[in-house]
Amino acid sequence: MTDPAAPAPSLLQDAPPDLETVRREDVRRVVEAMEAWRQRSRMIHFFRRALPVALGLIIFSTVAWVVAQTVMADLANQAAQQPEVRMTNPRFYGQDGRGQPFVLAAAEAVQDRNQGARVRLTRPVLRMNASGDRPAEVTALNGIYDERTNRISLSGDVRMVDGRSSFRFETGEALIDTRTGIISGRSPVRGRGPLGTVDASSYAIYDQGDRIVFQGDGDRKVTGVIHMAD
Repeated sequence: MTDPAAPAPSLLQDAPPDLETVRREDVRRVVEAMEAWRQRSRMIHFFRRALPVALGLIIFSTVAWVVAQTVMADLANQAAQQPEVRMTNPRFYGQDGRGQPFVLAAAEAVQDRNQGARVRLTRPVLRMNASGDRPAEVTALNGIYDERTNRISLSGDVRMVDGRSSFRFETGEALIDTRTGIISGRSPVRGRGPLGTVDASSYAIYDQGDRIVFQGDGDRKVTGVIHMAD
C-alpha cells in the first residue's frame, strides 16, 4: 500500500534539460576547444621559428669560439717568435753595493731575445741617491743595460747634474756599474760648477757622486779630484 503521507514525486525532476541551455554549453565547449587549439598552434609556430634561430646561434657561437681560439693561439705564436720585446717608459729600481737606491728610466726599452740579458735604452735617465732630497742625475741619448753584469753603457750627449753641488758635465759616453755605483768614461769631458770649469780626457765618479776624479793627456794634461760632499 502506498503511504498516503509521502509527498508526490515532482514532475520537474525528470524533465529533460532546456535545449537552449544545451546549445549554450556546446558553444562554450567549442569556443574553449578552439582557444586551446589556437594557443597550441601559436606555441608550435613559435618553436618552429625559435628553434632554428637558437640552433643557428649555438653553431655561430661554437664557430666563433674556435676562430677566437685559433686567432689567439696564432697571436701568441707570433709574439713568441718576435725577436724583440719592447717596453714604453720602463723603470728599473735597484741598490748599489752601499745600499744606496737608484732608478733607471727610459723612453723605450728593447730586449733582443737573441742577446738575452741586454736591453737597449732610448733616452735613458739614471737617478742616483734616488731617495735623497737632491739626487744626482745622468742622461743620454742611448744606452744598453746588461742584466748579467748590472752595467749600463750610455752614449750620445751624456750629461750629469749633481743635485747637491750643482756641478754639471758633458761627455760622449759613460759606463755605470750599478753594483759599485761607479760611473766612468774614457771620452773627453767638460764640466762646470761652483769651483770653476774642468776639461779632461777621462773621468770616474765614486760614492754616488760624492767624489769625481778627472785625468787628462795631450792638451788636456789635468788630473784632479773633486769632493762633492765637502
